[in-house]
Amino acid sequence: MVTSVFVLLMLPTMFPESNRWSADVKHALVSAAWKRLVEPWEPDPGSQRYTATVPGSWIVYALWLLITIGLAVFAVRRRDV
Repeated sequence: MVTSVFVLLMLPTMFPESNRWSADVKHALVSAAWKRLVEPWEPDPGSQRYTATVPGSWIVYALWLLITIGLAVFAVRRRDV
């Protein structure tokens, strides 16, 4: 539970969008994908150097879904012995 809260709420604040690598890490998290999808407009060209894209945000959601399903299947098979 603590790990989930840390990954979903605390980890995105540790990566600024000023560097390419830190922006990529931040855009791979669910909260950044959600923020990009709820924006009704494109960000200003000069506001931030590296911004997330809408298709990229949908891909992040799909990958997180597949990872969680895989972890759930793996954990259930390991516990039912």
